[in-house]
Amino acid sequence: MKRINIKQSFQNKKFKYGGYATMVTMIFIAILLVINLVVEQMGIKIDLTQNALYSLSQQTYDILDGLEQDVTIYGLYETGQEQLMVKEVLDKYASRSKKINIQYKDPILYPQFALQYEKDGQTVSLGSLIVESGNKVKVISQYDLVNYSYNYNNPTQSQAESLAIEQRITAAIDYVTSEKNPIIYSLVGHNEEALPAVVKDQLQKENYTLEDLNLLSDDVALGEGDTLLIMTPKRDITEDEDEKIREFLIKGGRAIFLLDLVEGQLPIFEDLVASYGVGLEKGIIIEGDAQRRYQNAIHLWPNQGQHEILNSIRSAQLPVIIPGAQGLQVEEVKRRSLEVEPLLTTSSNSWGKVNPNATTLEKEAEDLQGPFHVAVAVTEKQYENNEEIVTKVVVVSNTQFINSQMASISAFGNMDFFMNSVNWLQDQKQNITIRPKSLTTQRLVISGLQQLTYAGIVTILIPLIVLAIGVVVWLRRRHR
Repeated sequence: MKRINIKQSFQNKKFKYGGYATMVTMIFIAILLVINLVVEQMGIKIDLTQNALYSLSQQTYDILDGLEQDVTIYGLYETGQEQLMVKEVLDKYASRSKKINIQYKDPILYPQFALQYEKDGQTVSLGSLIVESGNKVKVISQYDLVNYSYNYNNPTQSQAESLAIEQRITAAIDYVTSEKNPIIYSLVGHNEEALPAVVKDQLQKENYTLEDLNLLSDDVALGEGDTLLIMTPKRDITEDEDEKIREFLIKGGRAIFLLDLVEGQLPIFEDLVASYGVGLEKGIIIEGDAQRRYQNAIHLWPNQGQHEILNSIRSAQLPVIIPGAQGLQVEEVKRRSLEVEPLLTTSSNSWGKVNPNATTLEKEAEDLQGPFHVAVAVTEKQYENNEEIVTKVVVVSNTQFINSQMASISAFGNMDFFMNSVNWLQDQKQNITIRPKSLTTQRLVISGLQQLTYAGIVTILIPLIVLAIGVVVWLRRRHR
């Protein structure tokens, strides 16, 4: 029987190699533990989510860096049951600015706390956020932090589609720290269309105050920082109204005109629009390019121009669908101070039906030839006493693109386009860029050839490489 020399077994090559490997592994694990502890103590976190759900945009950082007054954000959560995603985002605000103070209030321990913020019948419930600075307060419901899509066939069915945490909190901070919040005046008195409730709600969430304005009866003067909204007047404005609107605009006013094709003439109003370099080409647009329409030839899927209003929409690859529109043309003769920039444009294979009683959508001899602009942005810069005066106007040849249904479809950029237009008019650049973050899971789509290629790599190529490496190692050890 062969005797085993225990001492000698600890000195052979196999033991040495095994010992070295074990020691290297232990050192590597120890280094990882140390790094993990250091990173945890330093609070370093990296957001690896596809849509940067836990990160803040540069626009939010700019607002936080410019804060001059303290802002307190209260989170109404039961102790230890804070919403993790909301807490992560709030921590980002607090770590960026010393002016932001985050506090959590348990409604069970402090039942009277939320009552002081309830007004106008609004209930401050569990999960709400309260943003406060000085004597201004903004309450954000937990339901406003998530956007839902609804099944139109069954309105009781909903699905979370995007997060609006940063959008709502940054807007609330901007609201409570601003001296004055912008007002949007909707012109009334000419059978104008009314803003849909979903659009009004979104405007109010982004700190806009909405008021109706009758220039003939109301004793209200449009002033700096205001925006005038005109939605398809069915009757022409008066010369007195025209004078007031022109006076407002020439002093640096902001306006958005949403214009459906209507029967009859509106000479005073059309001349007002034309004075800013935009004419109306009366005729319903038919899109002949199947790639530039949605479902039918009247539902336009126009090309998007290069403009600040469209940057976030283009990056998100969202279509803006216009369900029926007339054409807009840039006037050849206009003031040199005017800059008219196309926003949405149909294809060259589109035409405008000038006969409202036409029985066919096919192009006829009298029809207008495209392409047509359906939305433009106008900027006019003038100087008075060495001071720059900037007038901004957005014209869209349609109102139905923000009706209750179109504005609620998350797959479309219609609501974003309208809100971006309003924010551009108000020079609210941060609100143009800070949009909800999608929760939609992107599916990987691969072709049949790609499937075969990847399967071959995994099942054939990689095993052959491993086998070849093993044979080489075995041969080298055998010849030692």
